[in-house]
Amino acid sequence: MNISALIHQLLSTENPVLPEPTLMLIALHVGWASVLGASAFWAGGRLRPVYRLGLSLLVALWALWPGSASPTYWLGLAFQAPSLMTVLLCWLGLSSLSWRKPAQRISGSGEQTLTLKIGMALGIALGWVLLLDTLAWWPVSVYSWGFSAATCAVVAGLAVIFWAFGAGFTPWNTRHNFSFFLVLGVVALFVLTRLPTGNVWDALLDPWLWLALQALAIRVGWQRWRGQRAG
Repeated sequence: MNISALIHQLLSTENPVLPEPTLMLIALHVGWASVLGASAFWAGGRLRPVYRLGLSLLVALWALWPGSASPTYWLGLAFQAPSLMTVLLCWLGLSSLSWRKPAQRISGSGEQTLTLKIGMALGIALGWVLLLDTLAWWPVSVYSWGFSAATCAVVAGLAVIFWAFGAGFTPWNTRHNFSFFLVLGVVALFVLTRLPTGNVWDALLDPWLWLALQALAIRVGWQRWRGQRAG
């Protein structure tokens, strides 16, 4: 085996493996249907659960409709497909909120909150790195690295490292290690499907998720600042 040729193949971004066009089209509709359906469910918070679910399903079916009558057609032209991370978060959010009342929701432990904050901070940092890469601030193209096979391994390795250094966490507890399992799940789906674009950065993050993470970080910081002042 030629080790140098293998390393070159792993690091190469010249011949990326792209998803099948038919699969990309299906993923485009399913992705936006998931995002819009989850958004409708969240917006209908004052409705009874069955009506919220009905509204969510109607919006999702509208997004699945083919042609220009569907919002997916216009969203796809403007923003392409949402990231796998966004779609997974929408599905997880729907599954955890569908039939629970606010009082029944499980509050996160200190360790769980820490892992979520770390994941949120890394997502925000990655978004800024990619934005500055778009503006050609870096000497190399960071975005193009996402087409190489080695980048998937690096992302999965970093997730394992953060999980390993989570002192006191139960190793296979999904609540305490939510960010770790989420990242590995996205990477696994990406390796199997190459969705949405064949670039792992697009699977992990999209502009809307990046803006949502920053808005959430600002909200958390504001609440913490108000709590400190009140205390």
